[in-house]
Amino acid sequence: MLLRCLTVLCFTLPLLLTSAAHSQFVKTKGTEIVDTSGKPLLIRGISIGNWMVLEGYLWHFGGVNTYQKDVEAVFEDLLGPTHAQEFLYRWRQNLITKADVHRIKQDGFNTIRIPLHTKYLKTDDDEGFKLIDQLVKWCREEHLYVILMLESGVGGTTGEASDDGPGYPWLLKDAGMQAYVNKAWQRIAHHYKSEPIILGYDLLNEPLLWTGYLYLEDLLEPEYRRLTEAIRKVDTKHMLILQPARGRFSEFGEPFDNNSVYSYHSYNSAPGPEFLKQYLDFRTKYQVPILFSEIYAERSPEWLTTHINQADQNNIGWMIWPYKKMGGKSPGPYTFPPPADWAKIITFAQQTREDHTVKDRNAVRPPQNESEAIFAEILENEKNEHVIVHPEYLKLPGIAPY
Repeated sequence: MLLRCLTVLCFTLPLLLTSAAHSQFVKTKGTEIVDTSGKPLLIRGISIGNWMVLEGYLWHFGGVNTYQKDVEAVFEDLLGPTHAQEFLYRWRQNLITKADVHRIKQDGFNTIRIPLHTKYLKTDDDEGFKLIDQLVKWCREEHLYVILMLESGVGGTTGEASDDGPGYPWLLKDAGMQAYVNKAWQRIAHHYKSEPIILGYDLLNEPLLWTGYLYLEDLLEPEYRRLTEAIRKVDTKHMLILQPARGRFSEFGEPFDNNSVYSYHSYNSAPGPEFLKQYLDFRTKYQVPILFSEIYAERSPEWLTTHINQADQNNIGWMIWPYKKMGGKSPGPYTFPPPADWAKIITFAQQTREDHTVKDRNAVRPPQNESEAIFAEILENEKNEHVIVHPEYLKLPGIAPY
């Protein structure tokens, strides 16, 4: 009898431990995301832009079609390769600090979404992991969740600048690039497989963003299957977040992973019942959670708040974009002052980089000491203590800037 009891205990104990381990993680349950106690969790989050992934428009260098490599080339031109790398390292250290995480928590958000670039995550001790590890520590102290979103260095999946790629969605067609991104996600998932503060993995950001590439749409779900298979080999606990091409849920088939969330962005769409219909229909049909994972807080406050109120009323989690950017013409909830002479950097950055224009570019190049002073100023201005809060963009459910 004793032997039988010991045998049963030895067999069931691993199952109980496995169940307990899984209960430590946020997961999906039908159409809801539930926390570690099994209670519904409505995500109210904010994304950190321009941290690991640089976007030209956030430096006022032009539209969204300025690649990260082009932004970095401007800095190298003005500061020199070594000083430019030192500047960017300090930029990443200053942009998101413990004080920023505390502000985000105090203002009422419960989740931070982080765009990632594969070039900072090539080894387990690479800078990207150190940055995320530090952020996770602060979020654990503040009881905030983190979503990791792979945006750049992924083979041009958007077909435009934000992914810092070749300008064509090669990820969907190039086997070598697919293997590279699989390994990148495996490395990330293995590193964080036991971290419950990580809410989930947002696999690809805004795939096939340009409508001219929608003819490749049927290649997207197979890529998500490959990425899911790669991640599940090392991490079965965290939620996966899948975005369709331009929010077109109609192109997704039946869900193939039992712990996945389907997300969408606004893509300039006017808020209203018509906008939400396809997402609500998809949720009902497949009994899966949906997430409004990026709402641009760079238009009118009314546009933003209407989108979010409608999502909230329909039990859809939401995240706004972005947290803390350089002030200027475009609005947003949190800004910091641009350097006094930043216009000189913009003028230089907007010159074409062709041989016959070298004289024109040199004519507007700020003197070296002036450039260094301007970049030193922005490193100071980006710190949390210089944040300017724009409360008209934070009149959101559960949010109250302190």
